[in-house]
Amino acid sequence: MRLVRYQAAGAVGGTGIGAVRPDGSVVTTPWPDFGALFAEPDPLRAAQALDVSRQEPVAVQRLLAPAVDRAQVIGTGGNYADHAAEARTGGLVVAEPVFMPYLWGAVIGPEDNIVIPAEDTQADYEVELSVVIGQTARGLTEQTAMDAVFGFTVINDVSAREVMVREKMQVMLSKSVDTFLPVGPHVVSKDEIPDLYDLEIATYLNGQLRQHSNTGLMTVRVPALLAAITRTVTLHPGDIVTTGTPGGVGFFRDPPEFMQPGDTIVAEIEHVGRLVNRVVRGW
Repeated sequence: MRLVRYQAAGAVGGTGIGAVRPDGSVVTTPWPDFGALFAEPDPLRAAQALDVSRQEPVAVQRLLAPAVDRAQVIGTGGNYADHAAEARTGGLVVAEPVFMPYLWGAVIGPEDNIVIPAEDTQADYEVELSVVIGQTARGLTEQTAMDAVFGFTVINDVSAREVMVREKMQVMLSKSVDTFLPVGPHVVSKDEIPDLYDLEIATYLNGQLRQHSNTGLMTVRVPALLAAITRTVTLHPGDIVTTGTPGGVGFFRDPPEFMQPGDTIVAEIEHVGRLVNRVVRGW
């Protein structure tokens, strides 16, 4: 099942959760928002039980971020072998994945604008396979962790590199800039993914390939990431956990390359989705 959050076309222009048919069309679901879906006793089973052939088509004006309002979004850094290797060339050594929270103001949806706040902002791209939690989870083990997973989405973890250069511990001001966390275009239920660790993952800047890797290069896989987080942190239905980015980010290119106003950035993951955003000037 592929689910989107949409704003309908027309005078009313209401929002809702839609299911994506195989032909790409969107149809209605019983849930007005992702909060209602994740309030179901078993959200995954409820979604799987939906007969999309019986649902009404929706005229979609635009897609919104497919997330529960004010959900916890937890990032993972340093979790791909190729990205860790390029980071070492810049003197950055990460012994194990690093977790970080994102502020909700950073979250935007597909086709929304990434707003670069200042002329000296070094806005970098980071495509990340991201886990959508389907049930309250605390104390997960590697054996039970996938039971808590509803599905997956794409995140572009845009980063203000000049902040991290100035002060490496200043993660929030680098990662939670307003509009710097595009999410979408949809949530794919976990049963739709044939092999979670054999997915092509890429970014394209103005149509040019910049990151290209495979999820099999994750250093720590999803069950271990969730087990590590839930040792001390409770995850709730609708929360999102990223799994790290592969090599090829702009900061470690020679010379470094950052997004500029007028650019189009695409973050794409096989079987999960293609997330497109434009970059605009904010000063």
